[in-house]
Amino acid sequence: MSKKLIAIALAGLFVFSAVSVKADTISDLQAQITALMAQIAALQAQVTGAGTGLVCFNTDLKQGMTSDDVKNLQIKLGVSPTSGYFGPLTLAAVKKFQTSNGISSTGYVGPLTRAALNELYCKAVTPVTTYPEGCTSAVGYSTTTGLPCSTTVTYPEGCTSAVGFSPTTGLSCAGTTTTTVGPSYGTLSVVSYPVSNPQNPLYGGQTYEILDAQYKASGSDITLRKVAVEIFPNTSFPWSIFSTISVWDGSTKLAEVPVTQANLIQNWFGIDYTLNISGLNWVIPSGTQKILTVKATLPTAIPAKSGGGNYNYGFSLPLSGIVYADTAGVTYTSINADVGPITYNIAPITQYADFVVSVDSNNPIENNIIGSTSGTTKQTVLVFDVQNNTSINATFNSAYATTTLSANDAPVVSYELWDGTTLITSVGAIATTTPTVVYWQNFTLPIAANTTKVLTVKAVIAQLTTDYAGSKTVKVDSPLLVGIDANSNLIGADGNSITGNLQHIYYKAPSFAFTASSKSVTGSAPNSSPAHTNDIVDASITFTVTANNSDIYLVDATNTKDILTTTSTLSSNVTCNTPAVVGTTAKYRIPSGNTATCVVTSHWANTDATAGYAAVKLYEVVWNTLDYSTGTAQHYGFTTFKTDTFYLGK
Repeated sequence: MSKKLIAIALAGLFVFSAVSVKADTISDLQAQITALMAQIAALQAQVTGAGTGLVCFNTDLKQGMTSDDVKNLQIKLGVSPTSGYFGPLTLAAVKKFQTSNGISSTGYVGPLTRAALNELYCKAVTPVTTYPEGCTSAVGYSTTTGLPCSTTVTYPEGCTSAVGFSPTTGLSCAGTTTTTVGPSYGTLSVVSYPVSNPQNPLYGGQTYEILDAQYKASGSDITLRKVAVEIFPNTSFPWSIFSTISVWDGSTKLAEVPVTQANLIQNWFGIDYTLNISGLNWVIPSGTQKILTVKATLPTAIPAKSGGGNYNYGFSLPLSGIVYADTAGVTYTSINADVGPITYNIAPITQYADFVVSVDSNNPIENNIIGSTSGTTKQTVLVFDVQNNTSINATFNSAYATTTLSANDAPVVSYELWDGTTLITSVGAIATTTPTVVYWQNFTLPIAANTTKVLTVKAVIAQLTTDYAGSKTVKVDSPLLVGIDANSNLIGADGNSITGNLQHIYYKAPSFAFTASSKSVTGSAPNSSPAHTNDIVDASITFTVTANNSDIYLVDATNTKDILTTTSTLSSNVTCNTPAVVGTTAKYRIPSGNTATCVVTSHWANTDATAGYAAVKLYEVVWNTLDYSTGTAQHYGFTTFKTDTFYLGK
């Protein structure tokens, strides 16, 4: 096709040259040559256009598909090989194209992505060329000025050609020539620029200039297509504080985007968000600088801040998230540096939900928790209350807590958050002895106005081996919940002051439970000075011992005095009933899987002059899994194992 067109044109040129002597003047001949050259250029343009291969995308495409449309997509996006199969390489190329064009990078070629592709590859481009006086194309020279037709001529006021003098200025009509510069590569640099009218704090119902940046183009004209505004909130959501964010060139608004949850990209919940502003066509000529101004509009009603006071908000123009192009057609997606952040205070006017977090009465004391060799087990490690003491409903959707393990290989798999008997969510444990924050997210936990939630953290204990000896520990502290209230405020329930208790992980170990206590206070102790009528105490504490996964040998158990400081000796003795049996070396053996009742009796003669209130409590139980005279001296878990308070020394 191309050879035929060119052959026809050359044939025409040959015929023209054969009859050229019939031209009336040399200028007529030159005009005819120019016209024929224009025809040849037009034919060449048609040939070139026929080979451009415009491609239109009319159907949605996704990973896993195989089609000619996928192959065309691979060709246009530079994916090799062009197999026609939508695989990982094609998916990555689509995501890159979507990011460059301000489209959410899902990898799915839907209506928005197809529209952007068709804008580039399905639309025939008709070049528009303006030629100097006396030219009908960029070939040859002007028939009136004699200048090259690739040169643009600018004439003085009052002149329409380069002949004579201007009738208005009297100056020569000799024109100013400018040679057209072809496409070139360029760079864009950006620096911070002072806000022209800085205000702080900001108030509802107003529009404020919040950020300015100076953009400079070098090497080529630069067209800015998209910018990203990064927003750093504090105890609120951007969509509850701002209505719109816009960008300006002086007094000209380039674009405006509503600040909605759908329009914002959440980089970190409640902490960092990005708002993309696309569809720009802002040109910065090569070698020049322009100022881009970012403005924020606030709604009339600003929600009140949890804890009172003003909100803190930061804004920046990040180095990523920008899209611009030079005249060579290269698209860029980053600049040299961030601009900002600049921080503002925002004054609130409405109410918010507020919370009190406290330790629940059922929070476990330091104790033994028993694992299993047949599967995982769940053990309660923290119970706390969250009280909404306002008339505003709220919903939590993320939570934090600090976890501590005594060893990197402590057998904890994960931590679960429970609302009563309902599992809310779970997060994996981190194997480290350093206190570590775990983060539960993406759940829904409503808490109504003027109500209290009782929340439980459970540690999931891994399946243990039969030779697991214990005792490794786990502890959970400082729970914190984050969410949103009915007034769209970002709210928190801070339990930073809550401290959990160590839980000792065993496979073979006893469990203890308090049963009862008694006391008897009688007459004067021997040799007491001064003599009192109630210095002798006989007390008993009854408790149960359950043997878990092994026989448990009770080596000894002793009581101690509580509250009253005295040097007097407290003697004690322990006895256990069936199914406990007397051990060979240890005092008693409780068979595996059985529970025995034991009693520690104490006798205390207060022989010094100290008087006051006192109590007797279980101080220590020494146990073993073998019939030894020594073992593990356990002092924890006996907080409630004590008598009522009594008075000595009357």
